[in-house]
Formats: sequence, structure tokens, C-alpha cells
Amino acid sequence: MEGKPKYSGIKLTEVRIKNFRSLRDVFIDLDWLTVLIGENNSGKTSFLDALFASIGSGRHAVSVDDIFLALEEKKVPKDREAIIDIIIRPTDDDGKIISTFPEGSFWLELWGEGISQDDLENDFVGIRSQIKWDSTKGEYAIIRNFLRDLESGPEWSNSETKNSISFTQIEPIGLYLLDAKRDIKDELQNRNSFWSKMVSDLDLDDTSIDKFEKILTDLNEDIISGSPVLSHVQDHLDELYKTIGGNKGSVAITPVPRHLRDLSNGMDISYATKDAQRFPLSRHGMGTRSLAAVLTFRAYTTWRQTHSDREKVHTMLALEEPESHLHPQAQRALFIQIDAIPGQRIISTHSPIIASQGKITQLRHFYKEGAYTKISRIDQSISRDDALRIERMVLSTRGDLLYARTIILFEGEQTEDQALPVFAEKFWHLHPNALGITMVPVGGLNYLPFLVLATDLRIPWYIFSDGEDNAANAVNSCLKKLSIPLDTPRFIKIPEGKNFEKYISNDVYKSVLIDMIIEANADNERHKEALQKEWQLKSNPLEDIASELKRDKTKYGKLIAEAITSMPQEELRFPAPIRKLFEEISNEFDSKKREAII
Repeated sequence: MEGKPKYSGIKLTEVRIKNFRSLRDVFIDLDWLTVLIGENNSGKTSFLDALFASIGSGRHAVSVDDIFLALEEKKVPKDREAIIDIIIRPTDDDGKIISTFPEGSFWLELWGEGISQDDLENDFVGIRSQIKWDSTKGEYAIIRNFLRDLESGPEWSNSETKNSISFTQIEPIGLYLLDAKRDIKDELQNRNSFWSKMVSDLDLDDTSIDKFEKILTDLNEDIISGSPVLSHVQDHLDELYKTIGGNKGSVAITPVPRHLRDLSNGMDISYATKDAQRFPLSRHGMGTRSLAAVLTFRAYTTWRQTHSDREKVHTMLALEEPESHLHPQAQRALFIQIDAIPGQRIISTHSPIIASQGKITQLRHFYKEGAYTKISRIDQSISRDDALRIERMVLSTRGDLLYARTIILFEGEQTEDQALPVFAEKFWHLHPNALGITMVPVGGLNYLPFLVLATDLRIPWYIFSDGEDNAANAVNSCLKKLSIPLDTPRFIKIPEGKNFEKYISNDVYKSVLIDMIIEANADNERHKEALQKEWQLKSNPLEDIASELKRDKTKYGKLIAEAITSMPQEELRFPAPIRKLFEEISNEFDSKKREAII
């Protein structure tokens, strides 16, 4: 294949955005591969569109809809502008950041006085794109300038600018955006697409061009002479000279292009699945067409990189929802293809499979606080071992929690795993999935990797734990490591040092649990009557209930919740620790709703 990656000598390290849609004020640092995750409508697409508006390869259309509008505002003030700052740093041959642009560097020549120094005297290039109202034209326009300095903190947008930026100074870093609607059919028909740019010059020498164009000319003549229909049409079209001038014989139908430079206009791609007929890609499903667009872009970037000076190309690809129309196994294979594309890549995805394929440090989590988008990431100081532990224990098995509105962690016993979703649906009258609540058994007492992920990515979490010493101590140990108060309301512990089965085996639930156990075990009515008499004779039924429930957790987990939530007394339908858990979550949901309104 392409071998060792070739780095361009630069890297886009940071993007800062102000007043672009819900992106009121955000920073995001970029890796060579950056994966954007988060709920729907959290701002991921807005980020990609802002980046494209700034340095996109193609037409940058902006409008009033791209300017932030507060909830209480009726319309956008004309003096409000959106700002997108892109920070670029020089790199060495291994893609690592260095302090200065080397003498003779292509980028040094390209940007010249546009290169500035930060407070530590390190070189950087800052590109500021301002989307502002142009009263003369009566529309929004994009103005681009180099940054003179690099302010940090809340005053970053006050950084001074200097000379303006030309198209030729942006083109070598132009961002290609393949959105969720990407289709190889559109790429084949668009004369400005990367497909057309790649195949417009077939890289043939003059001798080969003359040879092939003669073959094409002879082929056209053979087709016309051999087709009565085409000969008939050509003869009639040849009458043009009688009306508009010219010579007889000036018209020629060309079933195939006569010139190699025109071949790309009618070029197509066909594909055959195993043991099937070959068809054009336009007749295949959207999954195949979408994948073909990605692979064609990969071909474009590797060809471009190979056939140009290394430092004259910095490929930027933004890919929205690469998983669209692909089955899980194909998603895994696609990630490998994307990872092999040279340059910097940004993936926005709703697929746990895609998100879990990369490194935990490549994730950027988008979430809303009120009407504003916020962005979080794993602490950059995380050790390699801790990062691998999260990738192995969390992402490889429960990548769906990356998209949760709230996470409930519990020990992993079958009872809680089966019972909590039933209790939750009865409490909220909606399945917890519909509320964005993900319930996660941590596999014993392995809370720490889940808590590190949730706290760093700012995903609200709750722990529902047995009250036994080993369980409570394990949770307390994790909380201490993360400097979380032990009395946090996010930690709900079953009281009296009991496990769940022991706790609910009390006089309040005794009769419904006995009835449930009998129903679950009775083979017929006579057997049911015998079991009822057996339970009536038990001297310590509460102990026996707890023992029976613990003996076969898989069997009773869901049945326990269904029995208790069917009780006529509403106040008894949810054991106290479970009610407390759900009420804490409800309060947080209500608080976020109030924030959004404010």
C-alpha cells in the first residue's frame, strides 16, 4: 500500500468558534484523527460546517441562520458576527509539533508575514474567519485575516488580526467535507469534485495520448458506420450548414469521447458482488455508494500526496456519519480505511462501533448546557495503561454509553440488570432508552474506568450499589481517586449493609414476592397449591425469600420488578433507594430544562 505516512510539515492543532449557531464559545483541539461524539443536535454538524466555512474546499455559503440566536431574541442583531479561528503549528517529518517553520519551508514561503509567535516565541499561523453582515451587498460575507497574536481565556476573540488571506494561501489546506448524504454518483457527475480533479489528467505522455485518441477516433467512425440509426441522425444534423453556415460534413456524433481529456465526463464505476452480475455503482445501495465515495477520496489524497512535493499538500477530511447504510462488520472495516487516509481526519459519528475503533484520547464529546454547545475530552494527562483499560473494558463492550444523556452504573448482578429497566419504565412511563438513560453493569466492582470516562467527558452518571462492605468500599475508593465527595448524591447505596435481594425481602413486599416465586415455579394448579402450603409453613419466610431470589438471579430479576410495580399502593411500587435514584435523575433533567429556558 502507501507505506509510512508522509507528513506535510504542518498540523491544525486547535479550532476556536464564537457565535456560530449553538457554538456560542467553544475550543476544540485536533489530533491527526479526531472523532466527534455526542447526542443528536449537540453541535457536531455545526462544528464541521463552521470549519468548512473557514477553510473548506468549495463554495462557502453563509446566512443569518449561521449566526447564534439566543432563545429570548426575535432576530439576530446586525452587529453580531461569528468568528472561527484556526491555529496551525509547524511539524517535523514524524508529524510532531516543532517550535519554528524551517528555512526554505513551502509553508514559510506561502504564509510569509502571516506567521506569528505566541507568548513562548513558538511559531503559529492563525486564520480568522469572520462571518458578518455586509450592508452594501445586503447579505452575510466571510472575511479572512491572519492573526497577529493569540489571546487565551474568555478574551480570545479580541486577538488582533493583520493582513488578509488570499485563496492561494488557503487552498493547500482546503477541507473536504463528505456529509451524511455523500454519494459516489454525485462525485462522478460533479466537475468540481475530488474525483474530477483526480481523473481530469490521466498522467499519460504525448505519444500515448496520440495513440489512444486515434483509437477513439477510429472507434467512433466504426460505431457510426455500423449503426443505421446514428448514421441517419448524423446525416440530418449535417443540414445545419444550410442554415447557420459552415461546410457540409461538419457534424459528427461521438458515441465515445474523441479526446482523453473528455473521458472523465462520461466515466463510470461498476461493481459486482460475489457471483453476481456487474452493475454501475449508481444502481447499488446507498451503503456501497457512500463507501465508494470515501475510498475514492482516499485514492485522491494518496495520489495527490505521491505526485506533489510533500510540503505542498496538507489533506483535511471531515466525514459525517461514515456508518450510514453500513452493517456493523462493514463499519469496522471502514474505520481501517479512514485511518489509512493521509493528513488530518475528523469523523462525526453516532456509531459506538466507529467511536470505539479509535483511541480514547481521540474522542471529543459534544453536549448541551442550556442552549449552548460544550465540548469535553479525556484528560490529556491520562496514562497509557489507563487509556487502554478504558478502551478494553468500556468502549469495546459498552460504546453506546458515549451517547447517553445519563449513565446508571451498578455492580452487574443479574437482578439489577433486569429489574432496573422495568422500575425505570414504570417510574417515567417511558423506556429509559427513550430518555437517553443507559444502564451499565460494570462487571463486578470495576467502576473506575467507567467513572473516568463519564467524568472527563461530562456525561452525568449515577451509581446504584449494594450496601455490603466490599461493594461500598470499592465505590468509595473510586470516588477518592477522582476527588469526588463520598457523600455525592450520585452514589445511591442500599442501606443497612444489605444487598438488593436482602433489602426487598421485608414485610412490605413479602406477600407479592412469595406469590411471584410460586407463580414462577408452579407447573400446574395442584403444584401451585402445594407450594402455597409449603410457604405458609415456613418459620422464617423473609430469609427464605432472600435466599431463593439470590439462588436464581437470572430467573427472578425481571419478575421482582414486575411484581413490586404492580402493587396497588403507588408509594410502595419503588423501593426507597430506587425511588431516590430516579428522583435525583429527574431533578437533574428538570434543572437542565430550566437552564435551556434561561
